[in-house]
Amino acid sequence: MKKTKMLLLVLAGLGVLFLALIVLSFQGPFETEAAVVPVRGAIAPGSVEASPGNVREQVQKAREEGAQAFIFEINSPGGTVVASRQIERIISDVDELTVCQFKDYATSGAYWAASACDEIVTDPLTITGGLGVTASYLEFSELMDEYGIEHVELKEGELKEMGSPYRNITDEEEDIFKDILNQTQTDFITTVSENRELTDEELEEVATGRIFTGKDGKEVGLIDELGARGKAEQIVEDHLNETVNFKEYRREPGILQLLLGSEEDVELKTEEVAQKTELEIPKLYALDF
Repeated sequence: MKKTKMLLLVLAGLGVLFLALIVLSFQGPFETEAAVVPVRGAIAPGSVEASPGNVREQVQKAREEGAQAFIFEINSPGGTVVASRQIERIISDVDELTVCQFKDYATSGAYWAASACDEIVTDPLTITGGLGVTASYLEFSELMDEYGIEHVELKEGELKEMGSPYRNITDEEEDIFKDILNQTQTDFITTVSENRELTDEELEEVATGRIFTGKDGKEVGLIDELGARGKAEQIVEDHLNETVNFKEYRREPGILQLLLGSEEDVELKTEEVAQKTELEIPKLYALDF
């Protein structure tokens, strides 16, 4: 009799366990997950955390693991134009909720990228804005003249040596560079204006390239909420209407990455070192120093 009762109790226990497993299988995962993707440092192809390749990699990994929202934690002065634009497109293509949370600074190209986020959160004293493009180069022809150094130039193509540090820029070359800057700035400002739905008055103020504190940036339409990481997490949980587990996605750099940059660009950086003897025209940057 005792053995029969014991057997019935065991079977009843197994039955309860089986039912619990069935219920849990319909409830899905124990926690809803959101991804935190750091974007730190100058934005460039060779950056460990602020390259388009790394941001894309972390977003894909998080989506494959079921992330239902993203916080992009940005601490960057901006960087190269194309890389900034690429990160903006990566964020824009994310279907899930995207929140950008600024740390000490998120200016120029970093703001260009962040403008694609659904919500932007920043500390009142964060430095942001700086929506502008710059190109510069060294010119030391007078120093060469002083020391009797002559630059011998052999070229095909009248404008091939634009931006050479060995002579002054011509009026024609300056006009070409200004046109390139104008095209880039127009794309920059148009993208930010469309992403943020800025009014004409707000656009006029931010298009000057000036920087703002987070508090002032909110007043001109660049920022949605003032706060820190907790505020960004609250926005995500309110949107999903659930308690959320926030998981950080970042690439741990190896020795080559620490020395040369992100994994996908080690080869490119090596080639760059090999080509340093060649003349380079000024590069465009959406960067605040």
